[in-house]
Amino acid sequence: MPQVAEKRRIVEQACVDFERDLRTFLAGVTRDFHLVDDAYQRMVVKAIEAAESVNPETVRGWLFRIALNEARELQRESARQGRLKEGFRTSMPLPTESPEGDGYAQIVSEEEKVIVLRALGRLDAEYQEVVVRRLQKGQTFATISEEMGRPLGTVLTWMRRALIQLRETAEIRQLTNE
Repeated sequence: MPQVAEKRRIVEQACVDFERDLRTFLAGVTRDFHLVDDAYQRMVVKAIEAAESVNPETVRGWLFRIALNEARELQRESARQGRLKEGFRTSMPLPTESPEGDGYAQIVSEEEKVIVLRALGRLDAEYQEVVVRRLQKGQTFATISEEMGRPLGTVLTWMRRALIQLRETAEIRQLTNE
C-alpha cells in the first residue's frame, strides 16, 4: 500500500491529468463558468488534503465526487450571496420613493454610503481587502487568494466573517430595517 507522500503525488498528478475532464464536468454541474475555476481550485485543495484516504485504483472517480461536492457547495454559497445582495438592494429606499424629490434621495444615498464605508473601515484589514476585491473589483475568490498569497479557504472564511460582522453592525441593521 502506498505511503501518504506517494498517495499525495498520485492525487496531484491525477488533478493535472484529469483537469480538462474535471473542468468540463464542473461547468456542466454549475452551469456558471465563473464558478468553475473556484470549484476546481477548491476540489484540488480538498483532494490533496484528503490524499491519504484515496484508493489509487479509483482516484479518477474519487476526484469527480469531490468536484461534485465542491460545485454544489459553491452553488449554495452563490445563492446565499445572491439573496444577501438582493435583500440589501431591496431594503434600500429607491430614489423615487422619497417625497422630497431627487435631492433628498441623493443625500440619503450619500449618507448610506458613508455608513457602509464606516462599517467596512472597522473590519480587520484582511477582511476589508477581500470585501473590496470581491464586491468592488469583481475578482474571483481564486484570484484574490492568489494575489494575497493566502489559501482559498482562508479567503472564503474572511469574506464570510466580514459579511457577518457587517450584518451585525448597528448602523447597517438600522439601514436594512427602515
